[in-house]
Amino acid sequence: MISLTPEQVAERFGRMFSRGLLTLIDEKAGVAEIIEECCARGPVEWDLVNRLRAGGAVYTGWVDGTTLVMRARLGSFEVKFGPADFSRGGQALEAVEVKNDKVYTRWAGVAGAGVGVAACLAQAPGVVKAVYPSEDDLVKVGGRYVNHVILETLKYEKLIFAVDNTDVKDKGATWASTLKAASMLCEKYKGMKLLAHRIFQAYPGVPWKTTNNVAVSLSFAVPAGVEVRQVVKDLVEILRGFCYSEEACAVAYGGIVVPRELREFAWRVKSGMVELSEALELAERYGVEVVEITGRMGVIGALAALALYDAGLEYAALKDDPALARVGRVEES
Repeated sequence: MISLTPEQVAERFGRMFSRGLLTLIDEKAGVAEIIEECCARGPVEWDLVNRLRAGGAVYTGWVDGTTLVMRARLGSFEVKFGPADFSRGGQALEAVEVKNDKVYTRWAGVAGAGVGVAACLAQAPGVVKAVYPSEDDLVKVGGRYVNHVILETLKYEKLIFAVDNTDVKDKGATWASTLKAASMLCEKYKGMKLLAHRIFQAYPGVPWKTTNNVAVSLSFAVPAGVEVRQVVKDLVEILRGFCYSEEACAVAYGGIVVPRELREFAWRVKSGMVELSEALELAERYGVEVVEITGRMGVIGALAALALYDAGLEYAALKDDPALARVGRVEES
């Protein structure tokens, strides 16, 4: 075993292209979320399809710009690995293990994909150290060679927080208030990272809505040692200064995977009206914390925004929105 810091990896191979590696753990679901940032989109697109084809720990993922997000199972798994073809992937995630406050991910790559894991990802910000099982994994990199490396990173938890009904018809904007609040929260806690701010479009026919009837979800990476409940309390206190409605309500959930019944509820919030009592019952059943900021009616939109926090572009769209049919690259004739 040969252990190197990211700086030592960079000295050996030169400064490369990874811009970050972050590992979040949901132990109750047995799931990890691994977030990689690159300087370009091409490498993460190729990496994702090859890792999924190879099997192993990764079971789904997506690319957002130059960022790759993967969901992986905790444990060690067989991979279908080798030069890329229809039955194998040229790169694979073989294992994800958690020990105390550290996460250990085991990677394999062949040819250029070997360079990707052994030389590039191993020096990403967020890596504590890279461990090479043999000298060949460090010396014979690229070309026809196969490389393996174990990357040690810090363990983070995911906090999903959502809020609705912060504004009134003539004052306030939920999307702006939540961005300000999230920025202030991350300044308060060292190591806290805002992963996403998303605007959820609810059913526009609700008679008590403000103008657009949107809620907002925020997802955070919370470092080990930081108490999630205290983070929620602090975020709510910050938001109190931005709430003008008498029905502002927030919800919070610690984890990566949201229960299916909550997601089904959220889709119904997009297409019609639902009862306040149903939202409160579902929140209690699935351990979602409900925090009344100035009232409780906002729990409906907030719970829906939380439940679909990782959905696609339809999150921001109306139900059956004609705009979605025009999304994407269209070849002009």
